Amino acid sequence: MVRDMCKRKNYLLALVLGAFVVLSNHVVADIPGGQAAILKGDFAQAFKEFKEDADKGIPHAQAAVAVMLHIGQGVKRDLPQALSWYRKAAEKGYEAGVANVGIMYYKGAGIAQDDVQAYAWLDLASHMRGGREHNAKARVASFLSPKQLKEAEKLAAVYRQKYLKK
Repeated sequence: MVRDMCKRKNYLLALVLGAFVVLSNHVVADIPGGQAAILKGDFAQAFKEFKEDADKGIPHAQAAVAVMLHIGQGVKRDLPQALSWYRKAAEKGYEAGVANVGIMYYKGAGIAQDDVQAYAWLDLASHMRGGREHNAKARVASFLSPKQLKEAEKLAAVYRQKYLKK
């Protein structure tokens, strides 16, 4: 049973990281070492490979590093570091990074829970991804006071101005 759970976790990681690469606007060849290592089941090597490219500023590699740190695959789980890498990818306009920053603020994962920040990041993700985060944004909005919602809308406008590609 434990072995089956590990296989599912490894499959899920490969699927998530594959989606990051396939859905990105970047050339997949940027990170072949990390992908190859995942397919071999060598997650420590995959993390090393992705980290090298993440350090060079490649957004989808930054998001891959964030995922691995978030779930503790190939490296010790570290939510504050995961958030940091998601944010680096987000600040370069990488959509999955933006959504995950919002989710981490919403859950208080790696950072103090902050519904205003969660709303602003999820709003940005919703604009970038054709409304896919609309329900999550609406859920967060339901927890906000009118004053907080006004603050969140203002911050969301700042993020849209700063991060949406023109």
